[in-house]
Amino acid sequence: MADLEKKTEATPEKNDAAKKAEKPKKEKVKFSERVKKFWRDYKSELKKIVWCPWKQVKNNTVVVVVIVIATGAAVGLLDFGFSKAITALGGLF
Repeated sequence: MADLEKKTEATPEKNDAAKKAEKPKKEKVKFSERVKKFWRDYKSELKKIVWCPWKQVKNNTVVVVVIVIATGAAVGLLDFGFSKAITALGGLF
């Protein structure tokens, strides 16, 4: 009875080792097939995008342009002010 239990316990270990040794080889996919799959996946993902309405895009663009101009003007004024202040400090000495 003890011999049967030992044999059954040893068998799964050997089977596990055999399974690990027998790795299935992956088939190499051609480069052209991978590129075709990429573009198919890309196209399907692109169809899932929900695009904003044109009116909202125009409004957002105007907001961005106004903020960029305002920020540029503020940085320009600060630069002008700091350069005049440094020049004035240089004239004192």
